[in-house]
Amino acid sequence: MAARENLTTHTALATMLAVSLTLPSCGQNSPATPAKPAEKPAETKPAETKPAETKPAESKPADAKPADAKPTETKPAEPAIDDAAWPQPANPIGSLESMDVKLGGKTFSLEKAVTNQTRFGGLSGRRSIPESGGMIFIFSYPMLMQFVMRDCPIPIDIIYVDAGGRITAMYNMQPEAPRGEGEKDLNPLNGTNSKYENRLRKYSSRFDSLIAIELKGGTLNIDGSNPGGIELKVGQKLDLDVQALRKLAK
Repeated sequence: MAARENLTTHTALATMLAVSLTLPSCGQNSPATPAKPAEKPAETKPAETKPAETKPAESKPADAKPADAKPTETKPAEPAIDDAAWPQPANPIGSLESMDVKLGGKTFSLEKAVTNQTRFGGLSGRRSIPESGGMIFIFSYPMLMQFVMRDCPIPIDIIYVDAGGRITAMYNMQPEAPRGEGEKDLNPLNGTNSKYENRLRKYSSRFDSLIAIELKGGTLNIDGSNPGGIELKVGQKLDLDVQALRKLAK
């Protein structure tokens, strides 16, 4: 555009120069002698102008950030159980009546063990326990208790409760090795094997208790052992009508 403007300006000046030679300038007297006709100015061709090349604006795709994806929490798979190494359940699933008990805001359906036979068998032989299942052991009078993991191939959490409905002790009980050589023959009088019973860890109620509750292992968070589990404290009063339950014991 600048080249064209300069050329146009020069052309205009040449024309004006030609005109000034034939006409008197303003305020100046006319010359005495006539002026020679002006020479015809050379023809000038206007410069060719090409339209400016316009490049399309480069458009960059918006940076797309992938959505934050949280990894799926996966619980480790439970170890496989050698089925042949363990006896069948002492109390098969569905053989006992159940009752609802609320613990830490969650409701559990607990099978009631109210006789000597069902209390002794407990969850022995069970290969699994439902997330909201378990067993409640009800006795007719308070006593110092010691539960063991007899023939239990899976972890179990236990809560001892006294006659006032308060927790006396809690444990995350772990499986013991299955019965070995010389540990399978039972005493006909009490149905136990002394060699086997003597090596089992005893989980004490610490104080006289009237009720024991067993849940799936890992349900409770005892002393920070299982973050995310139900948190209960020793001395805490549970929502149980202990005296009414006591009447169920036989």
